[in-house]
Amino acid sequence: MRLSSVVKLFWIAPFALFTACRPADEAPGKEPIDAEVLARIEAIHETTPFADMHGHPSRFHRSEVPRITTEELTVYRDNFMDVIAANISTDAAFSGGYITRAGDTVPRGQHKPAPGTAFALTVDRMMRLQETIASGEAVLADNPATVLNSRENGNVAVLPALEGADGLEGSIENFYELHELGLRLIQLVHFRANELGHIQTYPYSPGGLTDFGKQVVVEANRLGVVVDLAHANTETIMDALALSEHPVIFSHTGVNALHPADRHLEDHEIRAIAEKGGVVGIWPNGSQLPDLEDMLAHIDYVRDLAGINHVGIGSDLRGMSTYSAGFDSEARFAAIAAGLLERGYSDEDVGKVMGGNFFRVWTIVTGN
Repeated sequence: MRLSSVVKLFWIAPFALFTACRPADEAPGKEPIDAEVLARIEAIHETTPFADMHGHPSRFHRSEVPRITTEELTVYRDNFMDVIAANISTDAAFSGGYITRAGDTVPRGQHKPAPGTAFALTVDRMMRLQETIASGEAVLADNPATVLNSRENGNVAVLPALEGADGLEGSIENFYELHELGLRLIQLVHFRANELGHIQTYPYSPGGLTDFGKQVVVEANRLGVVVDLAHANTETIMDALALSEHPVIFSHTGVNALHPADRHLEDHEIRAIAEKGGVVGIWPNGSQLPDLEDMLAHIDYVRDLAGINHVGIGSDLRGMSTYSAGFDSEARFAAIAAGLLERGYSDEDVGKVMGGNFFRVWTIVTGN
């Protein structure tokens, strides 16, 4: 499956999208993956779907683009990735840093949007995902079965997601409407305490799930929507774990024991998510995990602490300015799989990290 495409990807200079970078065969840490290793990754992929649990491909969530670009979908496809959790940062209505459909730039800073603005922004970005699907170059990841079918044809599936449920504006009816539009993953909070719960970064505020947050978790369980606790503080994490009937994910983070940072998880939080059956996604954040080897070390840590069934990948692609060297802005997901094989992971365990664990959770959540 697409082995020639992958070999080409790692031997030639990057796409025009990345022309600012040096050619792949010259850049440190970007050595082409051995053909035998690629063949082994391809064989793993034949039996296990690969998933990015958190991304913003083509910066569709903030830039004025009509859809995820063909080039970006090709990056995922040529790296064996089957599904992208494409996240809309709905708190942008409050924090700025995005471009409107009319082409106006909303500057970063504190904003007090009029009622309905955050929901409208969310729907607008959801429509960009729908345009991507309408192009015929991707399919809607409405359930695991759809993705399993689509991957047989080499298609990439787009799973609509919220990064921060600020766009609900405290209305469960808005949640239902977004679900009708394809929403299948909901991250409760992002960079502000909202109507659902509290965050792990400054400005800190005490407290866990609100009454509305509890209602959303219950309804997410009923509707088959994956609950993502990324960015949530400890109290919100523990409240959601106690309430949810299903496993949850923490889509993109690192390990605080290896690199202390606001966005990283403590051991007891990792264990609690795992005990619920959930998955912790490790990210290639270059500002926190400078090299791919650092990212792999964080994966090792979660495996050793909580078990191989509870670790995955969340790239935060196009949501960050710097990526771990070796993954880079070229989004070399296949390099993660190759690195795990080099560290002695079995084929089965590589498959679990690259997406099998997420699919297990998603299958439980949807009942499919």
